[in-house]
Amino acid sequence: MLTLLAATAFIKVTPANWAYVGGDAGGSSYSPLKQIDATNVGRLREAWTFHTADAGADIPMQATPIVVSGTLYFVTAGHRVVALEPTTGRRKWTFDSKNQTSASGHARSSRGVAFWQDRHDPRQTRILYGTPDGRILSIDARTGQADPKFHEVNLRKELGTQGYVGVSAAPTVFEDLVYVGIASDEDPSAAPGHIMAFSVKTGKRMWKFDVLTPDQISKGIGAAGAWSGYVVDERRGILFAATGSAAPDFDGRDRPGDNLYANCVLAIDARTGRKLWHFQTVHHDLWDHDNASKPVLCKMRSNGRDLDTVAVVTKTGFCFVLDRTTGKPVFGVKEVPAAPSTIPGELVSPTQPEPVLPPPLAPNLFTEADITNLSSESRDFVKKLVANLDYGKKYLPPSKRGTVVSPGYFGGSPWSGASFNPATNTLFVNTNNVPGIMSNPADYRMLVDQDGYPGVRPPWGMLTAIDMNTGRFRWRVPLGEHKELTQRGVPRTGTLNLGGTLTTAGGLVFVGATCDQTFRAFDAATGKTLVELPLPASAYAAPATFEVGGKQYVVISASGGGYAKRFGFDRGPVSDALVCFSLPPSSPLGGS
Repeated sequence: MLTLLAATAFIKVTPANWAYVGGDAGGSSYSPLKQIDATNVGRLREAWTFHTADAGADIPMQATPIVVSGTLYFVTAGHRVVALEPTTGRRKWTFDSKNQTSASGHARSSRGVAFWQDRHDPRQTRILYGTPDGRILSIDARTGQADPKFHEVNLRKELGTQGYVGVSAAPTVFEDLVYVGIASDEDPSAAPGHIMAFSVKTGKRMWKFDVLTPDQISKGIGAAGAWSGYVVDERRGILFAATGSAAPDFDGRDRPGDNLYANCVLAIDARTGRKLWHFQTVHHDLWDHDNASKPVLCKMRSNGRDLDTVAVVTKTGFCFVLDRTTGKPVFGVKEVPAAPSTIPGELVSPTQPEPVLPPPLAPNLFTEADITNLSSESRDFVKKLVANLDYGKKYLPPSKRGTVVSPGYFGGSPWSGASFNPATNTLFVNTNNVPGIMSNPADYRMLVDQDGYPGVRPPWGMLTAIDMNTGRFRWRVPLGEHKELTQRGVPRTGTLNLGGTLTTAGGLVFVGATCDQTFRAFDAATGKTLVELPLPASAYAAPATFEVGGKQYVVISASGGGYAKRFGFDRGPVSDALVCFSLPPSSPLGGS
């Protein structure tokens, strides 16, 4: 038995596994594997493709697989959990969550599952899944059967609401506790997004941290959930959350003040639910600038010593870097004056926080000089459109006729967040530059030209490497391509992107995310594109990498569809493919 414990108790930390959706408990999306590197990544070939047979344009596949001890676990667009043989894609088992679409929210997507192993009996392993219709399920990782000792969690009941409550991000597991990010509606009926911990063994709620006060809830204020999920500093026992905005969007007249703990980075004792510190990234949010990305645990080298930090990249196009134990901004934060509202009774926060460093990752002000230069027809169209809108000032609130806000609904940084290489202290972030037109009452629109392209000057999508020791950019490159524009002689514009990055010890950054059905690898040191691999559809998910039998694989969901298609940015096909790549047998191997 002692031999068994030694062999299995540390499954999660072996380089061969990808045991968390974010690679590790801190969400770094980093792998120490280096068989695939800059010298051979151009030889990557499809190893296998698994078709789920349940994806569609309305519900894309956005899940990142996890791989533990020779099994790949994944959740499909149809909310079925599948276990696959990771070198072939052969199905081992399927678990149908019986998710009720009618009770699910506007996204209805699932971005992954979590793995748990009993510290006292390592043979007991579970897959935890939070459903879009508001439940937490526990599945035997070996058999695919529901755990009979775990009482299915009903999150509506736990929150005391009949409103929409769902889960899109993968659950987070620490010791014998499981946490899920709460996704709510964004209108006045929104449920509160309280942070809760449940027993992995029984489903019993162990603690709850209220992100809204009873007084706020009694006034009809909801949401503020950390719907993008959580990360954990396992050594310190700290749970980190990045919360969303208070509801309703675009209208704060019934929720005066800064709306704590909405739009905050929260550090919470993972075992007890006691708040340790908080930092607010947007005061009194009126722009749907909720924190859509979970934090990332990082470190930096400063004055000859290492400092543990936590970074959050935001829809507002910023990267806030905070001391992990105190919440103090390590590069400083300035409060920038905000414009007043034209809506009677709207008490706008007089200032908004901006980090001194790193520099903005996306433009945060739209002026006439930013109008698209794609063609004279596009420029004239957008110029005429914005003549009837409000714009030109930072943090200009939504108006009745509409305000051009940059970044728009998708960021800045989208829900996928960032990846961090601890060997070089570099953070990699993909971002958007597509303004939204925000109004009160709410009417979700994007600023686009007559052909549906963003109404601002390119680039529209970027990939950025940040030196976390200095807060400065190492490099920036456009991310994505509209091939029809390239054929017209337009320099690469980048595209809207809705997936995450993966970085490896092989000196690579992998990313799908773009609207051009392409999976890319970049040189992590220079930003040079090393390979562009065609996909059956665009990949609005973060990739994963793992090793089996001495061979490294990289896998990504590629379904297209979803918001990118709904808003007209995705003009490609829809698929149901989970695609896995590896080096062919004849390829020279890299550094492993």
